[in-house]
Amino acid sequence: MTDQKASSAAARGNGNGFNEALEDHPLVKALCSILKGLDEQYERERQNLIMTLPDTSAKDRALAMLVSQYFQRRENYLRELTVLRERA
Repeated sequence: MTDQKASSAAARGNGNGFNEALEDHPLVKALCSILKGLDEQYERERQNLIMTLPDTSAKDRALAMLVSQYFQRRENYLRELTVLRERA
């Protein structure tokens, strides 16, 4: 998923020394770990829906709902991570 890759790239910073030190901060590590867990959970649930539901409008709705929930769950964590990085 493209948005996943973009948010994962944003979670890593730009690679300079100061940002690398920020990435070692326990809160940043915890937020990145939570986001990674949400990504993995989303992929598992998505694959499960794809494999178990027949190709119908119900499957499309279930996948759309899953995507919506995924982004809602990530939103606050991404916001906190962004605030921490902007302060740095």
